[in-house]
Amino acid sequence: MAKENDTKTTATVQDATPEDATAPSVQVIAQYIKDLSLENPHSPASIVGGWGAPETSVQINIRTQTLQDGAYEVTLMFRIEAKNPKQDDKTAFIIELAYAGAVQIKNVPEDNLQPLLMVEIPKILFPFAREIVADSVVKGGFPPLYLQPVNFEAIYTQDLKRRQAESEQKSESA
Repeated sequence: MAKENDTKTTATVQDATPEDATAPSVQVIAQYIKDLSLENPHSPASIVGGWGAPETSVQINIRTQTLQDGAYEVTLMFRIEAKNPKQDDKTAFIIELAYAGAVQIKNVPEDNLQPLLMVEIPKILFPFAREIVADSVVKGGFPPLYLQPVNFEAIYTQDLKRRQAESEQKSESA
């Protein structure tokens, strides 16, 4: 009978190479609702009056803030307004949500920090904010509103272009 050699390998923190200590890392410290508001100005008619499906407009803003060295807060701010065109564009509901995450970022090059804060962190936060919006709308008496996926890269690129144009206008007028 052949004898097998069992090799047991264990790794410890001390075994980590110096390169691991300088590897880029992102850690989500916390996620939380900063502000949540649901207005239902025409209830109960908007709920039981046969209004039908409202048309919604969604506005999304992203804010970032440095908390301390390497720690940042990223806030997704939503304003969603649902109006019914069959009812003279009366507002069915308005929901405003500020959903934030605190993150610790280490060893990320300065050039990559803004895209990380404005694109990648919002991608992490969005599914949770989406669920909060859907649940809040249901609790307001309406069918759930599931926000469509958001292209945070496009929002970031658009904001960069806007800031560049503003910078160019200021330098031309100076």
